Amino acid sequence: MPLPSSAATASGTPPAPPLTIHGYCDTAPQLILDRFERGDLEALRGLRGEYTLVHETADGVTIITSPVGAMHHYYALAPQAPGGFCHGRRVADILSRAGLPWRWNWQALGDLCQLENLTANATLHPDVRRVPPGSVLQFRHGQLRIDSNTLIDALADAPADADRAVVALNEEVGRLAGSDPYLSLSGGFDSRVILSALLRQGIRPHLVTTGSDDCSDVRVARAIAARFGLQHDLIRIELSEALDQGREIAAITNGTKTAWHWHTYLYPRKACVPAGSSFFVGTLGEFARSYYFDRGRLGQLADRFPEQALDRFWNLKLHRHPTFLASELAGLAPAFAAELGEEGIANRAARLRGFCHGSFLPGLTRYYLEQRVPNFYANGIAMYQASSQWRSPFHNRDWLAAIWNLKAGWKLGSNWHRHAIASNCPELLEFPEENGFDPQRMLRKAPPLYWTRWMRRTPYVTYDRSREWFGNQQLQDYLHQACTSIEDLVDATTSRSILEAHASGQDRTRSVAFLLAMARWKEVLSGAGVAAA
Repeated sequence: MPLPSSAATASGTPPAPPLTIHGYCDTAPQLILDRFERGDLEALRGLRGEYTLVHETADGVTIITSPVGAMHHYYALAPQAPGGFCHGRRVADILSRAGLPWRWNWQALGDLCQLENLTANATLHPDVRRVPPGSVLQFRHGQLRIDSNTLIDALADAPADADRAVVALNEEVGRLAGSDPYLSLSGGFDSRVILSALLRQGIRPHLVTTGSDDCSDVRVARAIAARFGLQHDLIRIELSEALDQGREIAAITNGTKTAWHWHTYLYPRKACVPAGSSFFVGTLGEFARSYYFDRGRLGQLADRFPEQALDRFWNLKLHRHPTFLASELAGLAPAFAAELGEEGIANRAARLRGFCHGSFLPGLTRYYLEQRVPNFYANGIAMYQASSQWRSPFHNRDWLAAIWNLKAGWKLGSNWHRHAIASNCPELLEFPEENGFDPQRMLRKAPPLYWTRWMRRTPYVTYDRSREWFGNQQLQDYLHQACTSIEDLVDATTSRSILEAHASGQDRTRSVAFLLAMARWKEVLSGAGVAAA
């Protein structure tokens, strides 16, 4: 939100506001502006909340990002543009103002294909960068300076205390709730922990769930709503809505959210959460579980041989679900194909190992916080923010510190989540968990070998209809036409072959989701007047 200015120019037109706040924080805008003017920038980097602060004066611009870095802001050095520096939340607008033509960042594009998120501070254009988390960026007199802090390093000295983490979460929920909170409730752990914190404090949220009548999330959420007498809205999303909103989604996410994740924009918009109500989401709750390798003692064993384990893990992951088959690489732009070939995969695996800083389970958790969250989940936050006052209590730094220092046993099998629910509202354990051992309830502790398929007795029916949607004739017709716009990535013959394979019954959901996102992104660039290089 911009901070209004009471001053006026000679023409009577108010000047541009000196301060803009993206996201939310616990400090009044005028106090933030006062700190900018005093040069107290370090204090602004540690406010409570999730935000980006932008302060502009005649001397230049200062941009400050919160430690998690989930409120995206981008910049480009542009000597031909006024001031030589362009910044904002939308990459296409930055390119337009900077007068830069479109070029692909091939490494970032390979990351998107194989990981569904970018890494480091990249965008899909090599000359546009994301302001890093926990940063003070200053551009003055033609000089760029960026000072960044690493959140994990700041968490290292906090005590390990599972109950302290519960208290920190509950306090944050209470601070953020307001008078009429909404909660995005699924059948999973993160949203149920937030609900337990709300109910413990006597706060009765309005529940929102997306899906069809037969999906697991809807069945569990309905049962919970009935038990506690909570208002519950079921939001059904149709393909036509995804097609209608696809271009805006691509603009909001700067082309880096493939189409089978677009529901994050669609269902809050359709839920019509009141403008003054907090909309709780479970983003970052997975920090309290071993998100990338939740395999019990196997993970703890791998911790003893981290380099070997990381090498095997990333190589297996990068080969497991290819967006393009080996036979299709010849139909890709050569630089793109190189990123997805064996040498490109080996180089990517080496970079990913580096992000893990030489440890296995802690390293994968660090990758989740420092790469997955400010890239993949931050896109989800941008989509939530388009229609709601989103809030995630898991972004609280006291909670993050307490969780980071817990032993692995608390995170494996979602044991901290189980503990938090049992502490806050044990009645919520009486509903099944996703892929759980007991079809009737959530266990207080994950059983041995919980991660094996014979211990997963509760069938999970997904809300995601992407596979069905992507075979729909209307979407197929659109992409058959639109694939010519992305021939600098994938030739039209290869794109159409993938579409036809999916329509005939093969599961090419991942591939079609990528093609659809890229086609919509090209529409965004064209609409912004960004020319090809």
